[in-house]
Amino acid sequence: MKVWVLQTGEPLQIDSGGLRPMRAINLSNALVEHGHQVVLWSSDFDHFSKKHRTGDNSVIQYSPNLEIRLISSRGYKSNVGLSRLFDHAQLAFNLRREMKKRSLPDVAFIGYPPIETAWVMTNWLTRNKIPTILDVKDAWPDVLLRAFPHKLGFLAKIALSPYFLIARKTFKKSTGLCSVTQPFLDWSLNKAHRNQNKLDYIAPLTTPLANFSEKEITEAAMWLDKKGIKDDGQLRGSFVGTLNSAFDFNPIIEAAESTSAKFVIAGDGPAADDLKKRISHLQNVTMPGWISAAQSHVLATRSAFMLAPVKDLEDFQMSVPNKFYDAMAHGLPIFTSISGEAKYLIEQNQIGICYDIDGVKSLTTTILQIEDRTKVLKVMSRNSLNLYHAKFEFKESYSDLVKHLEQISK
Repeated sequence: MKVWVLQTGEPLQIDSGGLRPMRAINLSNALVEHGHQVVLWSSDFDHFSKKHRTGDNSVIQYSPNLEIRLISSRGYKSNVGLSRLFDHAQLAFNLRREMKKRSLPDVAFIGYPPIETAWVMTNWLTRNKIPTILDVKDAWPDVLLRAFPHKLGFLAKIALSPYFLIARKTFKKSTGLCSVTQPFLDWSLNKAHRNQNKLDYIAPLTTPLANFSEKEITEAAMWLDKKGIKDDGQLRGSFVGTLNSAFDFNPIIEAAESTSAKFVIAGDGPAADDLKKRISHLQNVTMPGWISAAQSHVLATRSAFMLAPVKDLEDFQMSVPNKFYDAMAHGLPIFTSISGEAKYLIEQNQIGICYDIDGVKSLTTTILQIEDRTKVLKVMSRNSLNLYHAKFEFKESYSDLVKHLEQISK
């Protein structure tokens, strides 16, 4: 089976820095392991480093059955703004031109967003009677409305109406829809104006269990030691991710000011500089910057719980962040401010604690209550790892997704 996978804004097999593998890497690797030929389409512009990978359209034969096709675009400095929209428009235009030069696949798995690239590939392949699965991970274009004041919401929707139009057409044209949870799939089906059928699928953003060499672990441990993040058995909560407006770090700062717990906020992003200033007076908060997958793994072994300080927005309520799967794979409890599907998962399986961003049950209160209750943390840790193996084991999850694509291609 020949499969096209389109995923932009994610790490690729060719990237350095040891970033966490996401859908692009995980699915393409799983397809290759099952003996299929894969063309992985992505942007030449690296969303994380904000640099171009090669500077042009490129074809990289990563392995006998995996070809990576990079599509050129202008790039952008900020994740929010017109520059990013211009980049996506140019990316879609160049993608359309490159697709027409290539032989068609048996099936395609198309990442959404960006809206523009998803629309171009879905439209082209359905016209050529190729089955397509639209993989919906973010609620675009709805989330674009957040950039506008509430009073201007109606005018903003008019201005963004072309995006809403092509998004609706993309959902409708797709052979099947895929998303990370049932609520997110329901949202996607609503956009497509149809009911769920056997071609639709739920594929969680689960993560593989860590598999690092002894050298990688030793080097990562030494690096963390130098940063003051030692294997000292202290109550430590850690966050690893992009530091942007999707997260509210105020409760972490307040908890650090009021408790003896240690906190690690690893990553980089537009909120990093401001956050560094705000925690500069705190000795129990460490910001080590971007960390590799091996460093993230060792950090997890030195943490008592993982933090997911996600803002409680409507689209986040439909999803389960990838940080949850990282925590479960490491057998760690999750402390989070999000409600909806993620809160239900935590409370039903007793794998963590949900705190209020504003309210009586704050993160500070949660930390103070848990400091002397190590048995509770151990129970939640055991539940977390058990849930990962029962429902979100990586190889089984992606093998099932591959089988789904095999059925659709027939």
